[in-house]
Amino acid sequence: MERRDFITGLGGAAALMAAAPAMGQTADHAHMQGHDQMGAAHDHPPQFSALKASSARCVSTGNDCLRHCFGMLAMNDTSMVACMRSVHDLVQSCAALESLAAVNSPHTRVLAKAVGEICSACAVECAKFPAIADCRSCQEACLACAAECKKVAA
Repeated sequence: MERRDFITGLGGAAALMAAAPAMGQTADHAHMQGHDQMGAAHDHPPQFSALKASSARCVSTGNDCLRHCFGMLAMNDTSMVACMRSVHDLVQSCAALESLAAVNSPHTRVLAKAVGEICSACAVECAKFPAIADCRSCQEACLACAAECKKVAA
């Protein structure tokens, strides 16, 4: 390949790359126009708003509870190990449930049943530490999420 051919090829590739975003915008614009013309008949409203919110609250309060448990472990206090394991399961499962609920996944109801059981088990563990605000908050969130899970899974 000669230098002139290489430079010509490179220039052509650069022109294509420069044009690609403009072509994408045209396609996106046409898609949005079609979406606007279809109107509300094709809207996709959330089906699981309350479940999404309650599972998000469990993730948040569960992480606060985990922080406390890790702090206790750092002080060589293992009295909250069972709580920590339970809260870990809670945070992970509720994060997955929140994600499925957010996109109206058809698997939301199936997962909600299992997560409801995890929430209930976590609430029992958190109840063992009523003097700790993070545990009380997590327990309240667990009970609320378990109730939402029960509604959805039914």
